[in-house]
Amino acid sequence: MRMLAEFQKTDRCIWFSHLDLQRTMQRALRRAQLPIAYSQGFNPHAELSFASALPVGVSSLCEILDVRLDGELAPEAFVQAMNGVLPRGLRICAARLVEDRFPAPMAKMAQAGYEALAFGADLRQAARDFLASQRFEVEKPSKGKVRQLDIRPMVQALDVELQGEDSRLTLLVTCTNADNLKPELLLEALCPGGRFQVTRTRLLAQGGAPLFAWTEA
Repeated sequence: MRMLAEFQKTDRCIWFSHLDLQRTMQRALRRAQLPIAYSQGFNPHAELSFASALPVGVSSLCEILDVRLDGELAPEAFVQAMNGVLPRGLRICAARLVEDRFPAPMAKMAQAGYEALAFGADLRQAARDFLASQRFEVEKPSKGKVRQLDIRPMVQALDVELQGEDSRLTLLVTCTNADNLKPELLLEALCPGGRFQVTRTRLLAQGGAPLFAWTEA
């Protein structure tokens, strides 16, 4: 059996890299003394994975941890034990048991939703121009090189609401293993040099269902 857990990453933990997050979860699972499956070899580690790596500096309300079990464990016990040992800024919200054959969340992931606050900028017209465009190319650093990337097909929804001198943006973008649009690429294109506060709010499976609750038809 495997345990899928939905968790929040906020507060100072938004500055954890993906590797930092992996190490923190490994330590928490050991401290909680849960019946988790461990790899074989000289340096055994818990068999875990995540639905999607989160960019450093971005908070989230919907991350998903996938852990292989080596014994019986109730979802409620998992939530309670983990929240007792995790640092402030990481909190398990819910958990569910799935069979070993159940697809990994990363394999079914299709879209990610974000909310972003752009400080001191009115981005309503920039958003309208973006949505009206057929192509929208940005520069994307990759392996020491910079390449041109058309991000227009990767943005399924973009809405902007003005709040005082700031803009609140709601985004829905492509998020798969093969094609993943980081929100900062879009935000920087809309407001070069701007200051943003970004939160991931949704991870969706193919067809638009919430990824954590996805079940086979």
